[in-house]
Amino acid sequence: MTEKRRWKEMDMLRGMAILMVLLYHSILVFPVNLHEIMWCRMLHTFLWTVQMPLFFLVSGFCYSFRGSYREYVVRKCRRILIPHLVFSALDILPRLIPNPFVHEQMDLQEAVTDLVLYGGSDWFLWTLFVIVLLFPALERLLTGRNALRRAGIFLVVLLFLAKPYITDLFLMNMVSQYLWYFFLGYGLRRKADHVFPKLKRPGFLLPALASMLLFFAGFVVWNEEVWGGARLLEVVCVLSSFLFFFALSGCCGRRLSGFLTDCGTWSLQMYLLDAYALVLTRTLLVSVLGLQIPAFIILGNFLADTVLVLLISKYILTKAKVFRIFCGIPEKG
Repeated sequence: MTEKRRWKEMDMLRGMAILMVLLYHSILVFPVNLHEIMWCRMLHTFLWTVQMPLFFLVSGFCYSFRGSYREYVVRKCRRILIPHLVFSALDILPRLIPNPFVHEQMDLQEAVTDLVLYGGSDWFLWTLFVIVLLFPALERLLTGRNALRRAGIFLVVLLFLAKPYITDLFLMNMVSQYLWYFFLGYGLRRKADHVFPKLKRPGFLLPALASMLLFFAGFVVWNEEVWGGARLLEVVCVLSSFLFFFALSGCCGRRLSGFLTDCGTWSLQMYLLDAYALVLTRTLLVSVLGLQIPAFIILGNFLADTVLVLLISKYILTKAKVFRIFCGIPEKG
């Protein structure tokens, strides 16, 4: 059955998504502001448009509710909430004391308010945590009778379209936006056996790439003028990117496939560690070595960060139980 089959392409897709996140963070605003350069700013916008929707789509595809709701919540707290709280607290500490390594400073009250009410620095984890807590209730609608299924789909679409009018308190606006992509991944899982074999053809690469870039350009142009049209273009751009990267996963050789799968397996830990690796690499490359060429700064940070966070995640965090707990690494077996 589809529910029990593990698609390695989705693991690779998650790996591609985390690599896009690392590349996104490598487009620095401090100690040098690369966003003042047009092509850097456009690359930054493209990565933002695609990477997180893909993460939530893959998360929805991998969603599984089993056992009691209480057991389910405990698992999600261990996997998502604890790393979110631990690393948000670690992020707050260096911002309380003026230092040359952190761009933004804040006082303790401001930092705690931001964490408790607005998700803190690891907004992605809090948004995902809220979605996975709510989704079992939504799933009951989606697996019910026709009227209930239509009501569930209508609710997800309505929340997505209403995002600009939803409060940012507890990141409910982000939940309303990314619930849509989580839902798309959930629905795709039910059709995977029929759809995925057709999508693995190399012939999809160029049309999907052209579609992705075309609709991204439309999204950028319309973003501030026609909100509904911009959101539709965003969705099509994300779906085109999914088609492109999924087809690309079928063209990768064994070593590249293994590397992307590793990145997918350790994507959460790579995400958690990236900010610390970036402080180290940007300080070394820009402040110490004086690197000035934007492309080299981005590429240097991206490659160094990727190597650091992947090796630490795979070979160091697994050595101690306290690391596994703080970083959301499941116990073996």
